[in-house]
Amino acid sequence: MINTAFMSPKEQNYSMPAEWEKHECCWMQWPHDNQDFDGYGSVPTWSHFDIEKGRIAWANVASKISEFEKVKMIVHPNNIVNASKLLNEKVEILNFKNDDAWARDSGAIFLLNKEKKLGGVDWEFNGWGKFSPYDSDNKIAKFMIENANATYFKNDMILEGGSIHTDGDGTLLTTEQCLLNKNRNPEFSQEQIEGNLKDYLGVNKIIWLKNGTDEGTDGHIDNMACFVAPGKILALSCSDKQDTFYDKINENLEILKTSVDSKGRVLEIIELEMPYKRLIPNDDEPSSYINFYIANKGIVMPSFDDEKADNNAQKIIEEIFPNRKVIAINGIDISMGGGNVHCITQQQPLSV
Repeated sequence: MINTAFMSPKEQNYSMPAEWEKHECCWMQWPHDNQDFDGYGSVPTWSHFDIEKGRIAWANVASKISEFEKVKMIVHPNNIVNASKLLNEKVEILNFKNDDAWARDSGAIFLLNKEKKLGGVDWEFNGWGKFSPYDSDNKIAKFMIENANATYFKNDMILEGGSIHTDGDGTLLTTEQCLLNKNRNPEFSQEQIEGNLKDYLGVNKIIWLKNGTDEGTDGHIDNMACFVAPGKILALSCSDKQDTFYDKINENLEILKTSVDSKGRVLEIIELEMPYKRLIPNDDEPSSYINFYIANKGIVMPSFDDEKADNNAQKIIEEIFPNRKVIAINGIDISMGGGNVHCITQQQPLSV
């Protein structure tokens, strides 16, 4: 691991590749039965998470992704035995302490430079500004970067991977609800946050949506919209004017439809209708099909026991990615923990 503390990634021509670029592997974290963790019971959305069902779901996601690329699973030393029983032989188990299981948010964000050499950013992680302990999760990014033998970049700003999405061509999506939330970086202005993202992810243009749909992460972008090609975005839509999220979702759509990317292109927006079936007892948070993982030659996406909506979402994603095999897995047990397939995965791009 090379520490380059005095030059930013952008100054060294590093940038975050698009998620559809070729991967070396996928990183995940095994759900740890941490008796001290106060997250799942303190937010209604997350209070119905069943860790044993969750582990089966995590193992299913890992198994499906392993059909397309290598999977590295970070497992707490106390959970090695149960992880070994559920994970298939293709999944590499790495012994390291973790607090929770959301690799997208506490893991490293990997970069490539113009020579396709690998870098990784170790951001600060503070349990989404509300849950503790998170000290073990805050060490995972450095572990991942060291394991990957990547150039190490430390960033003192708090950032979760699920709060950003890039096209690999200079443009980044995020939400004001999350990145401007006072429980993340209250000492930073919007302009300073933008500068940080540009310096460490190699982007030139940031498109700010207003709100997300989930309470636990304060509105991560990966439930709302994602790039599927340069200049092309897949976005959650809502046509039911009586739905409580209609205004928020359509406000975001209007922003996207009137935005241009870093190259000045008017964005092509593909709308993906949300499922209207609410799954979490006594909670109004909707599910999202946007929360899928792009693997080498494959897509692993969530379904929600809503046949019409599930089939429509899979059809749209198959049309967007005609050269990838789309696999839908039941995402309900994952969603009870506060996210879905994209949230529990983190890609490492292929490097030289």
